[in-house]
Amino acid sequence: WKIIHHMQGTPQTMQINPSYKNVLLDIYDFFEKEIEKFKKTKNNRKLILDPGIGFGKKLKHNLIILNKISLFHSLGFPILLGTSRKKFINQISGKHDTKERIGGTLSSVIFSFSQGIKIFRVHNVEEVKQGLLVFETLLNK
Repeated sequence: WKIIHHMQGTPQTMQINPSYKNVLLDIYDFFEKEIEKFKKTKNNRKLILDPGIGFGKKLKHNLIILNKISLFHSLGFPILLGTSRKKFINQISGKHDTKERIGGTLSSVIFSFSQGIKIFRVHNVEEVKQGLLVFETLLNK
């Protein structure tokens, strides 16, 4: 598997005033270009797309991406999300200690799951697994 991860700038510069014309379309265009490059390599690996929550994005960008995440399904590849303990959860909840952001992590994962996302990077695997199991069971009853 190869993961195409979106990040504006470098790890050193990504949070210095990130800006987009349209965060969704900018990331979509990035993915399209990277997918085309990958296809030209004739590589046998499969692709996963990661919009890079928190990587060169402000709160408003992260919320737009999460709210409209299903747009990226049209590219035809699985989507990976890493919202676990991210700063945007602190900005919404006021929880500065990353270990106190499990509730926000679970909420973002369940919401994204309801939008068709199936691959998540999380710290609290068992808690998220339990939350998704309960959510899916309730949804299917």
